[in-house]
Amino acid sequence: MWLSILWLLIVFGVMWWLRRWIEAHMQGVAYLVSGHPTVAIWIFFLIFLPGTLLHELSHWVMARLLLVRTGRITLWPQSRPGRSMWLGSVQVGRSDPVRSSLIGLAPLLTGSLVVTMIGAQLQLDTLGSLVTSGQWAQVTKALAHSAALPDFWLWVYLLFAVANRMLPSPVDRQPWKPVLIFLAILSIAILAAGWTPRLDEQTQSVLQDVLGFWLYAFSLSAVTNLGVALLIGIVETIAVLIRRQRISYQ
Repeated sequence: MWLSILWLLIVFGVMWWLRRWIEAHMQGVAYLVSGHPTVAIWIFFLIFLPGTLLHELSHWVMARLLLVRTGRITLWPQSRPGRSMWLGSVQVGRSDPVRSSLIGLAPLLTGSLVVTMIGAQLQLDTLGSLVTSGQWAQVTKALAHSAALPDFWLWVYLLFAVANRMLPSPVDRQPWKPVLIFLAILSIAILAAGWTPRLDEQTQSVLQDVLGFWLYAFSLSAVTNLGVALLIGIVETIAVLIRRQRISYQ
């Protein structure tokens, strides 16, 4: 199980880095193509609109389930000095750190579920086991079969849009600090008391299934992002050569 956790953290880190790279360079490419910053922002906004909608709806639904007051959902690009661009927001009332943390975590939960469902729609469920076992011929056949499915590229686009908007924003992560500190102190106290929790086979099986779910969702997102990043890199190189203008990323 510890190996699965390690792989999960590695894949999540790769997915996080690719998302940041894609968001920056996609805005750069949109500017190079359009030649206007406002048009570039709107291109970026429209590309990620399905994922943004799911992100904000996830906050809203989780808040309602936890009996936290909610207001309107806004879907509109906003660029603030010194901050990353906001594509949407939802008004949520004040709450305790636990409920606020769950509300902030909601897009990651629903996004991972949707990514997994899209993977099932594209019949990519067995792709991970084929790759890990080195059956590359079967991997090629599986990808060719998926690519021949109806609306393949539409599903890939939705997977990309959802995967890149499901990660928690800095605002979503703000309530996590006190909760994580409390859990860390509790864990240290338990270990210091000499109590080592032992999990039965059924609990271990459930945890393994949960880890497998996250690993599959994150891996599918990371692979999709890698393909899109390569495409963006090619388009950006061509646009730079044509426009003779280079974007500086900080």
